[in-house]
This record gives sequence, C-alpha cells and structure tokens, in this order.
Amino acid sequence: MKFILPIVLIFVCLSGYSQNKDPFLLSVADFDTKLKSKAETAQLVDVRTPAEYANGHIKRAMNINFTDDDFEEAAKKTLDKTKPVFVYCFSGKRSTDAAVFLRGLGFKEVYDLSGGFAQWTASSKPYVSSATNTRPIAALTLPNLDEIVRSNEIVLIHFYTDWCEVCKKVTPLLNKVADENKKIKLLKVDSEKNDIISSVFKVEETPTYVIIKKGKRVWSGTGEISETEIQEVLQKINTL
Repeated sequence: MKFILPIVLIFVCLSGYSQNKDPFLLSVADFDTKLKSKAETAQLVDVRTPAEYANGHIKRAMNINFTDDDFEEAAKKTLDKTKPVFVYCFSGKRSTDAAVFLRGLGFKEVYDLSGGFAQWTASSKPYVSSATNTRPIAALTLPNLDEIVRSNEIVLIHFYTDWCEVCKKVTPLLNKVADENKKIKLLKVDSEKNDIISSVFKVEETPTYVIIKKGKRVWSGTGEISETEIQEVLQKINTL
C-alpha cells in the first residue's frame, strides 16, 4: 500500500480536459448556441457506434462511426468541407480524435462537444431515441466526482465494464462490504463510458479498485478480490 497524490491534484489534471483553450472545443451551452446560429449550414455528426446512436442522440445528427475502418471514406462522401461540422461522442474522447482527423482531411471548421452526449443529457438538453424502453445514462461528471469525494470520508471506486465477467462476480461482494461499512461510499464507474476519468486514474484493466480517504488516494488494486482481502485492506486504511 502506498500514498499517492491528493485527489485535489487529480481534479486539477481532470479539469485540464474540460478547460482546453481550443476555441473549437465547446461547452454544452456554447455548442448548442453555435449549432443554432449555424443551423442552415451545420453538419451535426454523432461519431459513436450505431447501437449508441439508436439508444439516444441529438436531433438531426447523422451517425458516422469513428471506429469504423471506412470513417474517412464516409466522411468525405457525406460531409461538405465548406460547411461547419459539429461532432460529439459519449464523453468527449472519440469526438476529439475525430475532430483532429477531420481537420487533417481539410475540414476547417470542426466544433467538438466537451463532455459529449453524457454532458448533454446531464445538462437536461433534449435528444431523440429509436429505443422504446431504454434511456442513455449520463457519464460521471467531474463536479459529481468532486462532490462525492468531498462529502464522504472513504470512497471505494469500482471501475468495471459490462462485458467483464469478473466485474459481475465481485459486484455483490462490494455491495455487501459497502452495506456493512457505513463510512464507505461505493462508486461504480463504467470505464468505457467514463474514459477521461478512467485515463486519469490509469485504469488499464477491469475490474480496477481505487480507495480514496479524506481526499487522498490510499490504495488501488485490480482483478478478482475476495471479501477477506478487501476487509484486510479496509482495516489497514482505518488505521491511517
């Protein structure tokens, strides 16, 4: 076990993502305003997968999946280089890469939604969906995470993915541990839908566990863990 930087410094690093001085990286409010001001010529592009797009997307957005091998071909065929392009993904990482890629292809005016569709829905902005029984879930925002850390003595973060079998196996265990330890706030974070936060915490595999006590990251681990092991970790942390 070892101490790492106070969590406040992590938030400083995190905020660097959202406080980029790039004039083409826009907040939800600015993205919405700019999109409306250029409504006649704007090309709104959702660069997520078709499944994500179907689950919920901004009205009038076209879907060009950035992870497809034919993204370049589709972009050249579908988009007009003389008109502004507005791109977004789920949390902002893919759209940033897509914006850089499009500029490399000769698109001069490419606007990127900071925080992505997650921040859009978290800001109560409207969207449309092809699904009848599902709704997109907003990613964990930086202010949300900051508030959770500040208002709880101990925060246990469980980074998981939907396809991870070990993650599913340890979830009931972590729920039990949190229920029996009232000082602990259990925070479950989908690492694929919260890629910015995951990258700052250096999540390279799932499950990954991070424990923060009084604003300091005091322990982290990966892989399958037993109840005995996690209880031993907590006992050591309680003495700090």
